[in-house]
Amino acid sequence: MIIDIKSDLYATHVPSNHQGLVILDFGSTTCGPCKILTQILEEINRDYPEIIIGKINVDDNANLAIQFGVMSLPTLVFWKNNEVIQKVTGLKNREFIETLIKQNT
Repeated sequence: MIIDIKSDLYATHVPSNHQGLVILDFGSTTCGPCKILTQILEEINRDYPEIIIGKINVDDNANLAIQFGVMSLPTLVFWKNNEVIQKVTGLKNREFIETLIKQNT
């Protein structure tokens, strides 16, 4: 499931409502690599429907970017059992992301 997360909805989706893997995708609508990553995550979403993928637009949700220490885009934050387990910066291919998913599920 891909969810567009806004600051006021963050607590609803992450972390308390889901004990499995959550991937937070920090990006921007003006970021070219972010748009490519969105397409990759949409494909992953079809094959891993049990994972919640939260898209966070840093232009509208700077406080969440600050909270997670996001310094460049795109950034993926892998979250499980109420804690950050991994943070990856930059455009990554599907195989790389799937490897991280398999390691953390």
